[in-house]
Amino acid sequence: MPIAFVIGGARRLGRSISLRLASEGYDVGISYFSSEQHARTLATEVLELDRRFASVRCDVRDEDELHATWRALCQALGQPDVVVLCAGVFPDPQQPETLTSEHLINVMRVNSLPLLSIAANYALDCRASQTTGRLISIGSLGATEIWKDRLLYNTSKGAARTIALSLARSMAPTLSVNIVAPGAISQPNDSSKTDQYLIAPERIPMLRHGTDVDVCDAVMFFAQASHYITGQTISVDGGYGLTR
Repeated sequence: MPIAFVIGGARRLGRSISLRLASEGYDVGISYFSSEQHARTLATEVLELDRRFASVRCDVRDEDELHATWRALCQALGQPDVVVLCAGVFPDPQQPETLTSEHLINVMRVNSLPLLSIAANYALDCRASQTTGRLISIGSLGATEIWKDRLLYNTSKGAARTIALSLARSMAPTLSVNIVAPGAISQPNDSSKTDQYLIAPERIPMLRHGTDVDVCDAVMFFAQASHYITGQTISVDGGYGLTR
């Protein structure tokens, strides 16, 4: 049976992606940081789908923990066919003059740098086993747009995009590396303070916010499409990018 890892898979989009993968027949391993109870609930839901499940607490800012988490998930389930990187933070708006380089580095340690560590582990294992893998980064429209007082987020997501594209170029043919970039996604079943910043549906050509199902559809495309497809981005934004 296929195996998928979801880094940051216990809540919100990560949870939805984990459940979708399980429903499509994947055994699922996740990492989480502060959402232990959510991880336990997810375990029950995945096991009810008759799929194997493993979870590991991990602070993705710590590279040693990322390496240990990778090894633990591989030991529990085996080498993954698909890895989805969902971990992320959306800092409050801050004026640039109040920021330091350390503020930016701290956000990049969550939103950008884990992609490099995970890809390195994944590629080494694939080469050792003479197999190929699929890495999917959950990006953001904030990687290509500039929003007022969102320097930390825009820069970190822009860096994550560049890392993903660089990995796609350098790690082919071992890994295919692609990006799913959600726009305004409503998640009423697990709300967050970040939801207050969603743009109005009237500004979106499809006249609605996206859902977790919309995002999961894009993830499953990259998970199951030809391995030849790499370095690509699917924007799940209802056409909002066309208005910018």
